[in-house]
Amino acid sequence: MTQRSAFPAAISWLRDRPLLIAHRGLRARIPEQTMASFQAAIEHGAEMIEADAQLSLDRELVLMHDDTVDRTTDGHGLVGDLTSTELSRLDAGSWFDPAYSGLRIPRARDLLDLGRDSGIGLCLEAKGPTAEYRRDVAVALAALIADHGATQRAFLSSFDHQALAAARALVPDLMLAPERLPEHSPQTATETLRQALALGAPVIQHRWELITADLVETLHEAGIAIWAWNTNDDDSTRVSIALRVDGVIGADVDVLVTARAAHDVGSLGAAST
Repeated sequence: MTQRSAFPAAISWLRDRPLLIAHRGLRARIPEQTMASFQAAIEHGAEMIEADAQLSLDRELVLMHDDTVDRTTDGHGLVGDLTSTELSRLDAGSWFDPAYSGLRIPRARDLLDLGRDSGIGLCLEAKGPTAEYRRDVAVALAALIADHGATQRAFLSSFDHQALAAARALVPDLMLAPERLPEHSPQTATETLRQALALGAPVIQHRWELITADLVETLHEAGIAIWAWNTNDDDSTRVSIALRVDGVIGADVDVLVTARAAHDVGSLGAAST
């Protein structure tokens, strides 16, 4: 497949070999949304890190998936009701395994620094319990990405497309990778394409179970890449890669690496016959 792009800086997100994207880090093995998990994902071969961001009470962008801290820390309450100092004191590792006691909730800026220093791409998702809160998170992330000079290596994503539009209005060259809506229901390829075009997004994220060859072809013809998630096991990853997606997003980077390598070998074998 010829790589094409209608976006700035001659960057194409259409790929013959899909990007390997670590979903909240190497969360299959190390507590999610921690710097240890992100660093391990890179060491295992991830080419991009996906992480979720929210705002603390004092407006610091922190990396947390859930609306509350209850599941993944020893604390309680909404992320947005706690100050950055309170959040920084929580144990974000013991819930997973006592061996990870003492891991902390990172700031979004910490991950941007890691991305810069390691040369790895990022996809930061704006999360939160209300539309107003998600908009604030998205706008704050856009500003942070711009301040770090990362608009060509860090995507902003969300299920809240209005929040993404507000962020793009603030930072016009911001790269968006929206989640396809609705998340769980089939829809036409034309509608998925419309959602990407409405936001000027070079990438759209999509549940792997609902991806079809027609969808991939429709998006690729328009110059839009598609990333499959949650590709957490061998079957889901292999199916997605066979459909020619441009990225696979999973919890275990080793699974992604192995599946892509197997596909590479198969492609070489087919080409030689």
